[in-house]
Amino acid sequence: MSSDDWYRNKDWNKSIEEQFYSKLKRARTQRDQYLVIQALTLADKHPKVSIRLVGEYFESRKSQFDDVRALLAKANAFVALNDIENCISTFKEVLEREREFPNHQTGVYLDYPYLVATQKIEHEYANALDVLNEHVDRLTFPLDHFTWHASKALINNDGSEAQKALDAAKVKKSGFRFHQDVGLVGKEHEKTIKHLCKIST
Repeated sequence: MSSDDWYRNKDWNKSIEEQFYSKLKRARTQRDQYLVIQALTLADKHPKVSIRLVGEYFESRKSQFDDVRALLAKANAFVALNDIENCISTFKEVLEREREFPNHQTGVYLDYPYLVATQKIEHEYANALDVLNEHVDRLTFPLDHFTWHASKALINNDGSEAQKALDAAKVKKSGFRFHQDVGLVGKEHEKTIKHLCKIST
């Protein structure tokens, strides 16, 4: 890793932490951004560290510019910890901030309903469907269409929506000239696809 990437550590230990905070202390600008980028980078592998960094961001931030990404890092960390309740709560915070700052958009409009649907969190079904309908015009990649239709299919036990999701899962090219392999449905969705096959029949 180059010295310019000191805030993109993919691993974390005492030595890395000391170096990170040493650099952060000397940073004259973009301190908020450095904390958030590091939190995002560590969310999957070191979720507890990520959550701590997000806490530090909110304690000392100079503006709300990076709030959406900070909350996204926190949500991803809760996913890694399998803390569904806090993940749902944080996803909702992300969506609320996106409404305040419409130029700061994430994929949470899909991640939240999909988590609700696949985990069968019934008391969230109505709100999840509202979120899906609110953002239907943002669908871009095959994976987006899959996630959107799959969420609706699972929540409503809807065979038509299940088939649309399965059709999206079969797409092998994104349709974007220079990024044909971006945004496709991967093997991590195999369990959901099997469930959708049962619904669609």
